[in-house]
Amino acid sequence: MKRKLPSLHRLSPFFTVAVFCFAGAVIYLQLRAHSLSEIISDIRGIPSTKVLTALALVVPGLLALACYDLVAAKYLKLPLRWWQPLGTGLLGYSITNTTGHAVVVGGILRLRIYPRWNVKAGSIGEIVGFGVLTYYLGLSCTAAFAFLFEGGGLAKTLAGIPHVGDTLAHPWIRYTIPTVLLGLIMTWFILLITVKRTIRIRKHDFRLPKPLTGLLQVVVSCADLCIVASVLWVLLPSHDGMDWLSFVGIFAIIQFISLLSAVPGGIGVFEGIMLVVLAPIAAKQSEVFAMLLTFRAIYYLIPFALGGLTFLLMVLIQRKTTDASDILEGQP
Repeated sequence: MKRKLPSLHRLSPFFTVAVFCFAGAVIYLQLRAHSLSEIISDIRGIPSTKVLTALALVVPGLLALACYDLVAAKYLKLPLRWWQPLGTGLLGYSITNTTGHAVVVGGILRLRIYPRWNVKAGSIGEIVGFGVLTYYLGLSCTAAFAFLFEGGGLAKTLAGIPHVGDTLAHPWIRYTIPTVLLGLIMTWFILLITVKRTIRIRKHDFRLPKPLTGLLQVVVSCADLCIVASVLWVLLPSHDGMDWLSFVGIFAIIQFISLLSAVPGGIGVFEGIMLVVLAPIAAKQSEVFAMLLTFRAIYYLIPFALGGLTFLLMVLIQRKTTDASDILEGQP
C-alpha cells in the first residue's frame, strides 16, 4: 500500500519555522559584532524628532489601510455608513498587522463586528478577500513605479548586497520586475473593463468590481504602502544617497518576501533582509537594527496593543448588553 505524501498545507508550519530560524541566523550573523547594550544605546540615541515624525505618520497610514474595508463595502454595495467599515478596518488591521494571517484572524475579528449591522458571514468573507487582493495590487503597483522612476539609489543599494549584488543591480532585473508587475495590473484592469460578470474559481463565484472601484483599490493600497515606507524612511540613521522612491521600492519587495514566508507579521524575516540590504549605507549594523526595532514598536506593537484593548472592551460590552437583554426578556 502506497503512503501518501504530506500535503503542502501540512508542511507549511514547518516551512514557516524553518524560514523564521534562518532569518534569526541572518540577524545573528549581522549583529554578532555588537552587544545588547550597544543596541539599546542606539535605540535611545534615535532623535526624538524622528520618533515623533514616525508616530505622526502612523495615523494616516492606518487610516489608509482601514480604507480597504471602506472600498470593499462600496464594492459589495453594503448599506453601511462610511465610519462603520472604516472603524472596523482600523481595528482589524491594527491587530492582524502583528498577528499575520489576515484572512483567518481578520475574518474572526470582523465576524464579531459586522453582524451588528446585518452584514452576513458570506459578505464578511468577501470583505476580507477583497482586502487581500487590494493589498497585493497596491504592492505590485508601488514596487513597479518605484523601480521605474527611482533616482539611481536603488541600483547602488542593490549592488552593495554581498554575493548577489551585481546580479540584482543588473538592468534586466530592474526592468523585468516592473514590467511583469505592471503587466499583471494591466491584465486585471482589462478584465474589469471587458468581463462585466461573475467569474468562478474553485467552485466559488466572484463578482468583478467596476473599473473605478479597482482604481480605488490601487490608490488606497499605494497610499498605505508609501506611508508605511515613509515611517521607516524617517527613522533611517543615514540615507547616504538613496532617495525616497528607491527605498519605497526596496520596502515593497521586502514586504512581499515577508508575506511569502508566512511568519506572523513577517517578524524576523523583514528585519533580517533589511539588515542585509541596508548594510552598504549603514555606519554600523546595530544602528540599523535599533531603527528596525523602533519601527516595529511604532507601527506594529503600539497599534496592536491599542486595537487589542479596544476589541476586548467591545466584546465585554457586547456580552454585558446581551446578558442584560436576556434578563429583561426573562422577566414576566
